[in-house]
Amino acid sequence: MNKKTFTLLTILLIGICNNLFAEKILLERQVNNNVFRYYDKTWHKEQGTVKMYLNEFTSADGKEKFGWAYGIESDFINNAPENRKNENPIKELYDETDCPLMYYIKNDKFYIGYVWASGYKKEITRTHAFYEFDIKDGYGLYFILAYADAVNMLLTGGNGIIYSEKFDINGNDLFVSSGDELEKDLSFYTGNIPDYIEYSTFRVNQGYTGYRTVNIRLIKFQHVEYDKWGDISNHYVGTAAEAGVRIADNLKKHGLWLVEWSPYGNLGEYLGKYNLRGGVIMCNWETFKDRYGDTEESLKETLKESPNFGNQLIDYQEIKPKKFWVTMNLI
Repeated sequence: MNKKTFTLLTILLIGICNNLFAEKILLERQVNNNVFRYYDKTWHKEQGTVKMYLNEFTSADGKEKFGWAYGIESDFINNAPENRKNENPIKELYDETDCPLMYYIKNDKFYIGYVWASGYKKEITRTHAFYEFDIKDGYGLYFILAYADAVNMLLTGGNGIIYSEKFDINGNDLFVSSGDELEKDLSFYTGNIPDYIEYSTFRVNQGYTGYRTVNIRLIKFQHVEYDKWGDISNHYVGTAAEAGVRIADNLKKHGLWLVEWSPYGNLGEYLGKYNLRGGVIMCNWETFKDRYGDTEESLKETLKESPNFGNQLIDYQEIKPKKFWVTMNLI
């Protein structure tokens, strides 16, 4: 057996072991973009089918599911200079011991957020805040957010991603979440999900804690009213559903863009993790229109004249998840 064949078989075996007993879900769709990367002034294309591979676990009563994307097939990513030496077409995205962009489904709601890896060996994990979406939009929204995460390092060197307009007309933050890092809006215990118990048998043998409670804090919509003098006349924290509807509506209408700078000040776009002036991935279409014209057509004309201002990374499409089986031909 030559070295190339041995390496490929090793990759396949590791992939199968790491995903033992998890139901395999495939999300795939066409993605067509032409994105300008600012720090080295190069164009990058995605023209064709992008496939995303998910581990998904289901509770015994079928009412709860959770999962995360562990791999992606993308011409954009596969053909990047950083990845050309890797012969495995499925690029690793998230491992459970990293900080996965995960989803949780319950009562026709689809929650998306990150779970801190630092709490993996503890019963209670620290969490980022999650977004609450309707289940009909869930997999489509998860795809565009995970895709943006996957290409973020290639485009910006690791800057943040803004999923919706973040401030109101007076510069106040529209969205809030629970204050304490362990305060939760909902939670689930992975030890109650048989699929995960089977999956974690392998992980326990590798020295990891088998089950954990995942606490979820939810982004909520903040309602603020002002009087004629500009002072606050009414203020309350609304629901996660209100925030989810607003954020989902923006993402579904406008997708995600890579822009040279943020209209909300320095959000890291001038720094980047590795590259200067990496740009920032954001939605915020209305802010673009305010600066460049009142119609979508005027903005598009502006982008034609000045393509390095911003380019759409990915738009929204509804996606139906597909089940698949991992097979390996040893011959």
